[in-house]
Amino acid sequence: MAVEIRGLTFTYAGKEEPALSGIDLTVEEGETILLVGRSGSGKSTLIKAINGLIPHRYEGRYEGDVRVMGLSVKRASLSQLSRLVGTVVQEVSKQLVLPNVEDDVAFGPCNLCLPRDEVAKRVESALASVGALHLRDRDVNELSGGEKQRVAIAGILAMDQPIVLMDEPLANLDSEGVRLVQRYLREMRARGKTLLVAEHRTEEILEVGVDRILVMEGGRIVRELEDESGLREFAGVIKVPATLFEVETPRIERGPEPKGPDRARGPVAVRLEGVSFSYDGRPAIQDVTLEVREGEKIALLGNNGAGKSTLAKLMLGILKPTSGRVLVYGMDTREREVYEMVPYVGLVFQNPFNMLFAKSVEEELSYGPRNLGVESREIAKRVRAAAERCGIEHLLPYSPFATSHGEKKRICVGSVLTMMPRILILDEPTAGQDYASYTAFMDFISGLMKAGVIRSFIVITHDTDLAIEYTQRTVILSDGRVVADGPTREILAESDNLRAGRIRETSLVRVGRSLTGGRYVLGLRDLLRVSGAPDGRKEFLAALNGKGTGGGCE
Repeated sequence: MAVEIRGLTFTYAGKEEPALSGIDLTVEEGETILLVGRSGSGKSTLIKAINGLIPHRYEGRYEGDVRVMGLSVKRASLSQLSRLVGTVVQEVSKQLVLPNVEDDVAFGPCNLCLPRDEVAKRVESALASVGALHLRDRDVNELSGGEKQRVAIAGILAMDQPIVLMDEPLANLDSEGVRLVQRYLREMRARGKTLLVAEHRTEEILEVGVDRILVMEGGRIVRELEDESGLREFAGVIKVPATLFEVETPRIERGPEPKGPDRARGPVAVRLEGVSFSYDGRPAIQDVTLEVREGEKIALLGNNGAGKSTLAKLMLGILKPTSGRVLVYGMDTREREVYEMVPYVGLVFQNPFNMLFAKSVEEELSYGPRNLGVESREIAKRVRAAAERCGIEHLLPYSPFATSHGEKKRICVGSVLTMMPRILILDEPTAGQDYASYTAFMDFISGLMKAGVIRSFIVITHDTDLAIEYTQRTVILSDGRVVADGPTREILAESDNLRAGRIRETSLVRVGRSLTGGRYVLGLRDLLRVSGAPDGRKEFLAALNGKGTGGGCE
């Protein structure tokens, strides 16, 4: 038996509610298990309980017994457990301990006191397996999120433990990164490793193949599923493959075409004319010409390095074009300072910690307009309005760092809204969020536009399904060039466009194309409505009330 858990209940020090409650679980050697559930449901805590960080590093009230390959986690040392269990953590930056990539991958095997030649052999093999040999001499602090993920996985490969735990391994990866992790998982399955993967992006893990699916909520396992069909009842709370609804959804022979962006709807807000930009002579944007009009909801799709973030910085005026020009409401960004662009274009970063710094939420929201020279009375008015609009009025006196991830995201939006930009750009707004939080946040952003608080929004994303659900127009970038631009649901129905952008074809794209004869694709909510599928919320409420089944955790 790889893992045996009996009656595990754990409450973090200083907390009243248990993070895990009455967990009973057995995992056979060689099994692959997918853990799904909302953020805060206990997935990460369960992983820590298996790898020994609980109770050896996290203090709290611990009840029950956890055994790994027959060894008691409570009695064993972390050194002993590290030979049996490898973990890829959610925030990979915390996993990388040495500045040089090759040294970091070698760190684990060196601590096993392996011969120098064996360490070198393992490092070479591990980096090759994740396509990262070219990174071996790089500083880890200079790597992108996806590159750091590759190095973290290489470190686990080099350790060659029989059990591998992965906490949100796909959270920050583009299509190519996802394919890499899938290849790694398939290789591990073929080698008979025991895998336990916690992931919101269920479809990509299911494509690899799993033996069981565990649904968690409120610190308990509320469902144990033998195949993916059981996930249907949780649609709307957990992101499930669209193929689960394909059989019962009728083909759409006729009907209204999806509404594309109305180019005449509003005035031109941003115009790029033959824009190119290079970093130290390396082209990042090449001869891009496009317009953004008021009233548009736009997705910028593309893999890491495609030029999405660079394009956003050009629109903000942070970067100035090497050639061509960027006009924001007729103003040439080359002739303006960045602060002059702030009332027109605002950016919300992917990671809230890259934006938040103040002692209170109120100070966070007032910082921008204060630095723009707005008078105190007007600042107070804007802060109240933004806080009310973002649903964070109750947080104004408190530290932004004492809030949940979803609240942090809203605080970041609020801090931009107080500067009253007309165009809002969001960089990977849903990365690492569960599906319920993901949809709630994007519904909130759509509501801002509907209410006239912002006039357009642009989403920088790897998530094709997000683009389908929330945007009217999609611009696909590849190697700094625009390879496709048009109505989202038509653009993404074309396989050639996806190939040009090296974008993964999701089940939602395949099912939508099948149902419409290839004319366009459907949003997941459209598919759920057509198929009459439940939204899954009642099932979670039942689970919270102790009516869940499976897993022996009622």
